[in-house]
Amino acid sequence: MSMPPFLKKLGLKKPGGDNDEQPEANTAVAFKGDDVDASNAAIADECEIKEEKELTEAEKLLKQVKESGTAGIISYALWELAFWILSIPVCLIGYYEVFGHMPDFSNQEDLAKLGGEAFAFVNFARFAVPLRIGLALSTTPWINENLVEKFKKKDDDNCVEPRD
Repeated sequence: MSMPPFLKKLGLKKPGGDNDEQPEANTAVAFKGDDVDASNAAIADECEIKEEKELTEAEKLLKQVKESGTAGIISYALWELAFWILSIPVCLIGYYEVFGHMPDFSNQEDLAKLGGEAFAFVNFARFAVPLRIGLALSTTPWINENLVEKFKKKDDDNCVEPRD
């Protein structure tokens, strides 16, 4: 069996050639510089190749936050805000404890030290993403009960309709 036209358009070939006598393979190989005939262009435009990627643990947790609705998003936003607000004083205190003075933004040496500390902190922040998402998921029911439900528009079934 020959390659489908949309794969030929992408420059993919079966390993070992394009002979009909060979058994069907599960892989295709792209060869640089292959000519693609123009008659397959319309077919290739209609075909869409979707790449499914494996979700990381953080992406799976973030998907759960999105699926938990408004309360999940509010909870995640509050935890992110708290994390980043607390990080500034922690970084400044850490800088002071290590170097013995507050950073001087006009001194290139202090800026280089501050850049190194920022690099280390950003790596820690990336490491802590699942923790922050987990905290957001754990507080979602409380946020839903105490914030979202209180401010949510309720259907007024007891309202009297105006008379004509």
